[in-house]
Order: sequence, then C-alpha cells, then structure tokens
Amino acid sequence: MNAVVALCHFCELHGPSILFCTQAFRDPEELSWGVKETPIPKPYYGPRELLARVSISGCGASTPSKCSDTCEGCTSVTSSQRGYICNDHEARVSFISSQFPLHPDVFSIVRQACVRSLSCEVCPGREGPIFFGDDHRGHVLSHTFFMKDSQARGFQRWYSIIIVMNDKIFLLNSWQFLVKHLQLIIQELQERANKVYDMEQSENPQRAVRLNSVTRTTPDNFRRQRGNAKARSLKDLTNDKEVFIRLHLWFTWLLRAGANRLTERLLEGLPCEDTVVDLERQEETEEGFVEVHTKKVPMSYVKVQTASVSCGITSESDLAPDDSPCVKSLQDLVEILGKEKFHTLAYNIVIGNQLIFRGKPRSLISSVILCLKDLLPRGCFHPVLNSNIYEDSWKCNVLSLNEEVQIPSHVLSSSLHLCINVCINSSQKDSSSRNIGDYEFTLHFNGKLPEKIPQVLTEMERAIQNPTFSKSSLETFLFTIKEVWMNKVKVLFTFSRAGQRSSEEANKLLQVLGAYDYDKELLKFWMTGLSMHYKTHVLSASIQQGAGHEGPVY
Repeated sequence: MNAVVALCHFCELHGPSILFCTQAFRDPEELSWGVKETPIPKPYYGPRELLARVSISGCGASTPSKCSDTCEGCTSVTSSQRGYICNDHEARVSFISSQFPLHPDVFSIVRQACVRSLSCEVCPGREGPIFFGDDHRGHVLSHTFFMKDSQARGFQRWYSIIIVMNDKIFLLNSWQFLVKHLQLIIQELQERANKVYDMEQSENPQRAVRLNSVTRTTPDNFRRQRGNAKARSLKDLTNDKEVFIRLHLWFTWLLRAGANRLTERLLEGLPCEDTVVDLERQEETEEGFVEVHTKKVPMSYVKVQTASVSCGITSESDLAPDDSPCVKSLQDLVEILGKEKFHTLAYNIVIGNQLIFRGKPRSLISSVILCLKDLLPRGCFHPVLNSNIYEDSWKCNVLSLNEEVQIPSHVLSSSLHLCINVCINSSQKDSSSRNIGDYEFTLHFNGKLPEKIPQVLTEMERAIQNPTFSKSSLETFLFTIKEVWMNKVKVLFTFSRAGQRSSEEANKLLQVLGAYDYDKELLKFWMTGLSMHYKTHVLSASIQQGAGHEGPVY
C-alpha cells in the first residue's frame, strides 16, 4: 500500500509531533511518494543508505532542523537504534520505520497531517476515526485516542495514528479494514498504559498530591512546576521496552495487508451485469464503500476474520476440505448424476424452481451448489446453506438442509420444487467414505419436463457434455452465453416498462430477439436478476416520458 503510517503525539512542551512512522520503498522511481513533479536527487540512496543517514534524533539532512527540538515524550529512536527495517523479498519491498519520513516532501505532508489530526480535525468526543485532506496535501485517515498517564496534565496524553496517501478512492474503500485494525493496535496500547496507570495510582495517588500542592502554591507557581515536569516516553507509559518494535511490525503488516486485499481489474468496455450485481451486494456489506476484490491475507501480527464473498458462499476450499468428497466442475457433476438427472436439475434451476438438497456430507452438497452457480446470472442465484429450518422459495432458490430437517408436505407435492436427497449407497458400510462414487443422488420432482426446453439450457448442456472443452473454456462459454441472454432480458424489461403494449407487439419482439414461447419462463425469472442500477435507470426514464408501469405482457 503506497502510504505512510505514523503515530503522532501532542506534547505539552512542543505541541503536535511525529513520534514514529513507517514507509514502504520499492524502487528508485517510487521513492518520490506523493511528489510527482519533483524528481529524486541523484545519486540514488537505497533504503539502508537512507536509514543510515538519519541522525540520532531521527532528523537528518532530509528534515528541518526544528526536529532537533524534542523531548523524551516525543522521541522514539535512540543513539544506538535509528530505526527498523523489514524486507519482503518476493515483492522486492522494504518497510522502514523511523521517527520521521526520510524524504523532505513526504515529511512536510505527514507533518501537516499530524498537526491537523491533533488540533482542528477531530471527531466528536475527540476519540475515533476521521477523514480529511485534498489532492495537494494528501488524503488522511486519522484515529485519535487518549492514553492514561499519572504524571500528565489531566492524567492522560493525546495520540493519533494517521495513514496518509494520495489515492482517495483506495483509502475510502479500505476504511473498514484500516479502522478495524487501527482500533486493535490502539486497544493494545491503551491496555498496557492502563495497567501502568493503575499500578502507579495504587502506590502513590497523584490526584491527592496535586490537590495539596494547589492549596500551597499560587497558580503561576503550579504552571511553572508542571511546565518543568519531565515528559514520559511511550516506553514508560506502557512499561514495554519493545513497544516501537511492535509498532513497526503492526504498521508493516498494515501496509502489506492493505495492498494485498484489494486489486485493480481492467474492464474492457462497460461492466457486465454480473459485475454490477456483485458491486451492489458488496456495497450493502461495506456501508456505502465498494470493495472491488477481496483476497485472503495471512495473519502475521493481527487477527483477521476472513470475509465471505458475495452470494453467501465462500471459496471452494472452505466449502470442501481436502479430505472431503467434492465436485469441482459441471462436467464432473454430469458424470456423477448422469445426463437425465443433470438435465432435470439444470432445467429446474434455470427457470427459477427451488432446489432443496438434504443429506450428508455437507461438503459434497456445498460443492454441487457452487458448481450450479455457473448456470445462472449472479442476480438470480440466492443460496442458503446448512439451514436448520425450511426457507421459502422467495427467500432462496437453492437450499441445503440438515439431514434431520423435515420438508413441508406442500413443497413435496408442488411442481415448483425439486428435492435432492444425498446419501451413502446401501452397499457401502463406511458412512464416511471419501469416494464420490459411493454416494447416491435421489431426485423427487412432481412436475413434468417439457419437450422443448429453453435454448440457453440446450446450448449449455451441449457445451458441458463436449469432452473437448476444458474447464476454463467452459467457464468462458457459459459466461458469454449468459451475457447474451441477459442483454435480451434487458430489452424485454425496457419494453415492458415503456407503457401499454399489446401481446402482438410482444410476440414480434420475441421473434426479433430469437426467443420462443418455451423461453418465456426462463426470461421472466432472469429478469429478476437484473441489477438495481439498471432497473432504476429504466424506471426513471419511463417516468420522465410519462409511460405507464404495466408488467410484461408476453
């Protein structure tokens, strides 16, 4: 993550000051972070050379001389230890922590952000996260907090952790991730400081001492006494001599994990309907911010909860452990079920009938559901896994139940539901077999399959049963054909919202689109999978034109 993470402190003697910061250095071109116009002076100094140039106080030729005016309370490095460095050899990135940024222009940006975070830019209550900045001075996520100190004025000291970067969108999209882990870091520091504070207060209560001194001295003398008091370092407040090493590891992990969790994807042309639906679903879970892509990040120093992707399903490895039976593709599913059972399964799911799975093992059922996802547009796939109760079809169109759950009688007798029971073959004695061939799929369907099925399903089945198609080729084909038919669905949806239309006009439109009567059921169901963005756009356009809102007439 191309950013600077810094711990700032409001010193009673020197005001807002940078206490500790961490940067990532990749190559000579990227050392001029945040400074596009100013080139780096030659010759180039690598991370170790730059770190070696930092003086004892943390300020070298790259920072102003005013930095030497510091006290123990706003100093993090010593004469023997000028900073810390970690190397990511795979990514060829070095993470350097020192008291001040190593480049003068970056120091100026971070210094200004430090002053603003501890003075004018504060949230209600003075503790918590806040965002400020602009394109010229950088964008800042600041989290202010207090730490108890029995010797400080008001028995507490004011700190903030700031993250400064140029990319506003990246910073806002990472808001929840960054704030969550900043709070973990702050909580750790505060807990250590609270223990030291409670211990010191139990031994020598400072409140009574100060009240007695106030009664014996004048206000001017008291201010002079407090002004000459020695400021305490963060090591003393937390009673942790390795606190800055911990901060270095925390900040390094934050920069590395923040860069790995989001990736950019180049979209050639307009985004497809599935992409828009994914973004809308992720907006609901990210409180207004769009998370484009999520990857698992190894837990090095901070505990991370793995987030599930859209559609309510996690990754394939989570659903099917290595030692459990699972289905990896639709081609494998055809071989296991046979063409007739697969045809019944595929027909019911593409027209919107509810599929109800029940039995064991759960990993096998979950892997089957994950494969069936490729037959539907993203907006039409609403699964519920491992439920302890039956869920109605308007809540989910794919449902897996625990083995002991009873299916209602009206569902079993309906032609709008397909029940699939999964169990071990009666000839097998081992109920925990890892061989998929040892399990049997029993289908219960009260409806009757039509002679002519939707065209899109015919093309999908022909491709799935084609042995020359690889798994990646099949995925590309299914994605393309779904997008073709979703475009037809968009045309029909716009047509149905354009005012009163006769059935004759609707049939003519179907002929133009290359659709027939046996495709109508599929088209109606897939219309429910359109993104809210597209539906809102069409409805607002029809309102402006004064058209009615009659439903589809085909």
